Amino acid sequence: MRTRVAIVGAGPAGLLLAHLLDLAGIDSVLIERQTPEHVAGRIRAGVLESSTVDVLRPAGLAGRLLAEGDEHHGIHLQWPGERHRIDFMAHVGRPV
Repeated sequence: MRTRVAIVGAGPAGLLLAHLLDLAGIDSVLIERQTPEHVAGRIRAGVLESSTVDVLRPAGLAGRLLAEGDEHHGIHLQWPGERHRIDFMAHVGRPV
């Protein structure tokens, strides 16, 4: 096997890049200083933009997200005496 790409870090971006390269038939090696158990056990990415989901879905990586994730159509910003809603759907037409 001839490695064409080296990826440093098995965080969300590194793991996704390695997967996408593999789907494209490009060899890569993923270098991570932590153990596989540490990488698999850490919680990452509490909120994903819809464009990120658009990348995960065709790559075959959105199954659990679609089954267990919650769509958020907006947020509230609040401080004493005031509350303001930012409606994602009204402003950008997509949830997070």
